[in-house]
Amino acid sequence: MPSPYYDQGRRDAEEGTLNQLFYHTYHDYKRGYDEIVNGPPKPKPNFLYFLIPALLLVGLAGGWFLRDRGVLSTPPTPLVVMVTVTPVTASPTFPPFSIATPAPPTPTQLVLEIGSEAITLEQVRIRPDPSIQGEPIGALDPGEVITIVDGPRSGDDYTWWLIESAIGQGWVAEDFIQAR
Repeated sequence: MPSPYYDQGRRDAEEGTLNQLFYHTYHDYKRGYDEIVNGPPKPKPNFLYFLIPALLLVGLAGGWFLRDRGVLSTPPTPLVVMVTVTPVTASPTFPPFSIATPAPPTPTQLVLEIGSEAITLEQVRIRPDPSIQGEPIGALDPGEVITIVDGPRSGDDYTWWLIESAIGQGWVAEDFIQAR
């Protein structure tokens, strides 16, 4: 009894459509499709399936027969091995090779100090006092240039700097700015 994939393959071939996924995945779909497109499968000549192995066996048997009669064999060749002793001389040893690499240059350390410029790393709230307790005066966007006016001061686990910006003066936490 044909499978549903076989029937689907035959229907698709009759309609002129091909489901590539089914064709490459399901053997029955491919068989049904190919039978409509190419016609029924041609019978295979059964005599070739027996003739080829029979000829192979006859050839092997003939080879053994001829080998045993001396036709396909050659007389053994004597093997001569000569051993010579070569003295080993010690070669001079050289010290390990090393390449001196210069140390990388140390980057100049930019520090925050009064009168220097800094840049905001992310959005920063400007506060009236060096503390997170007060209401923010405003906020600066990332990348804005500011000038350090006073500081540093400690408060609420932050180091604070008094800055001058486009929106005025106020305190910002050191974690959110970087020397420029």
